[in-house]
Amino acid sequence: MNISIETSTFKELEPLILLAGKDGMRVHDVPGSVWFCAKVDGEMAGFVSCYIREKQGKAVFKSDYVRGEYRRRGIYRKLFETRLDYVKNVNVRKIKASCTKMSLECFLSYGFKKIESRSRKYTDVLMYVDH
Repeated sequence: MNISIETSTFKELEPLILLAGKDGMRVHDVPGSVWFCAKVDGEMAGFVSCYIREKQGKAVFKSDYVRGEYRRRGIYRKLFETRLDYVKNVNVRKIKASCTKMSLECFLSYGFKKIESRSRKYTDVLMYVDH
């Protein structure tokens, strides 16, 4: 299994975004978003995105999705690490995300901390970045 991670666009990810929608996920292209796509043997398997708010000194992680048949193979972790490395090289002081139960343990394992959540479906997490 050959896994590659590359930058992408919302438009290029449209086939995966449609699948995510069928799985009940709402995916939005926030202005300024950076998208990363995982490909397994050349086939799109998943994506993550983030956007930067420079004035606030923060990054927001959004829209994490891996196709069902590719889950539990380390693909999400590779996407996660790629996105985390990207934002750590930008001048941000904190990273915020809203996690599902499925992704929460991954976020916590990288040092994110739970913060007050507004939702029953998602748990909000925050990480401070050392430069």
